[in-house]
Amino acid sequence: MSAISDIEQKVAAFKKKYYLNLFLKGGILTLTFVLGYFLLASLLEYNLWLGKGARFLIFASFIGLVAFCVFQFLKAPLAWWIYRRGLGQEDSAKLIGKYFPTIGDRLLNVLQLSADTSVLAQAGIFQKASSFKDVSFDAAIDFRQNTKYLKYVAIPITVILILLLIDKSIFTQSTQRIVQFNQEFSPQAVSYTHLRAH
Repeated sequence: MSAISDIEQKVAAFKKKYYLNLFLKGGILTLTFVLGYFLLASLLEYNLWLGKGARFLIFASFIGLVAFCVFQFLKAPLAWWIYRRGLGQEDSAKLIGKYFPTIGDRLLNVLQLSADTSVLAQAGIFQKASSFKDVSFDAAIDFRQNTKYLKYVAIPITVILILLLIDKSIFTQSTQRIVQFNQEFSPQAVSYTHLRAH
């Protein structure tokens, strides 16, 4: 039936935009946590010259944080894109009904009735479907709502950029020591010439 086909296409467009929105939000939050941790870990190692055990803990915690962020913030959209696991038709209809109070449960009823091939059921489907045929379900998803999270990721990015301008070795040296956590590193000796120059 053309009405059902049209509705299913609209629901599919909603799901596509819904998961893209989740991915954008999750990406921003993941970047915030990862960059924030990277900044903190780099500053700690750069200033304290931590031992093997501490550097291993920092490295392992970083890997764990990345895994946690992917699982917490990006699992749903990735599972949808890779395995097509996520919102079904009825779950999507319920969610759309919450976004559009004027639609309510009617979309869910239409999808449930679509399996019924009786003339009465088809007539009911056509009547209910016509009431929201001009509604774009994906319009409920507003990507601009994610801009409120940008202020969080802007903080570590700004600090990192400032420190890179001041001395990029803060990150290059500390990152090298953290990644090579099983090696011994000693603080570089300050030459007398350097001291006299100051």
